[in-house]
Amino acid sequence: MVKSELDAAAATLKSAGVEDYLFEARVIFETVFSRSFYLDLLAGRLDRDLSDEEKAKLSQMLSRRLGGEPLQYIIGEWEFYGEDFLVGKGVLIPRQDTETLIDEAVRLCSGLDSPKILDLCSGTGCIPITLSRLIPFAEVHAAELYPEAYSYLEKNILKHRSRVIPHMIDALAESSAAEFRGLDIITCNPPYLSGDDMACMQREVSFEPRSALYGGQDGLDYYRAISVLWHDSLKPGGYIIYEIGASQADDLKKILAGAGFDEIKVLKDAAGKDRVAVGRAKIAGK
Repeated sequence: MVKSELDAAAATLKSAGVEDYLFEARVIFETVFSRSFYLDLLAGRLDRDLSDEEKAKLSQMLSRRLGGEPLQYIIGEWEFYGEDFLVGKGVLIPRQDTETLIDEAVRLCSGLDSPKILDLCSGTGCIPITLSRLIPFAEVHAAELYPEAYSYLEKNILKHRSRVIPHMIDALAESSAAEFRGLDIITCNPPYLSGDDMACMQREVSFEPRSALYGGQDGLDYYRAISVLWHDSLKPGGYIIYEIGASQADDLKKILAGAGFDEIKVLKDAAGKDRVAVGRAKIAGK
């Protein structure tokens, strides 16, 4: 019966050390059946045995999860700021921590008529697509270098019927920065794991692309380069908004100040950890 198979799947995940085994089992079954799976189960509409096709799908998905693959890759999508984004091998999985960056960007744009926004290292596009949805009067661009990630950026733009303009460019290239001028906001969730972080990361994280995770030996390479390269792409008084690691706040303040930014601040996420660093491109005479 379906209910006994669900219980068995949850028990298997639990024995493998999966922390949210009940939630993950339910999500896997929802993917095989439908989003209304649990309601259908409670209503008695699934009092039956599984079909051979359903058994095969469940077996394959559980096998992948037991092998350490992230649940998000297995089901092919993940929620961010109330919307689902397509994900898979080769692209960073959206995380709730990043919603702090979204909130700050929306706040900074609240007094602007038609802000021009660029998101660097876009990956799935969850940041620029969400900003375009929340700030419909904004012109939003998204930059991503790696082909696999760029394909997800394009697919998510289509999925959400977004007005975001994608660019396959290198955020660390001077020529890329030279293409953009007059930006009000630059957002960026760059690779920021250090060498030590990479050595002890969770097994699931190891499935995500190294290019989206590793920020150099101290995790700060992208912040150093982008802060300098892209400073002049902002209008005087424009803002750069970074997602950062929980222990990187002091370093980011120094990096931003050294690159010519002022009004520098660090914001905490919902868990109370330092998560976002903000700097303003200085206004002449101030």
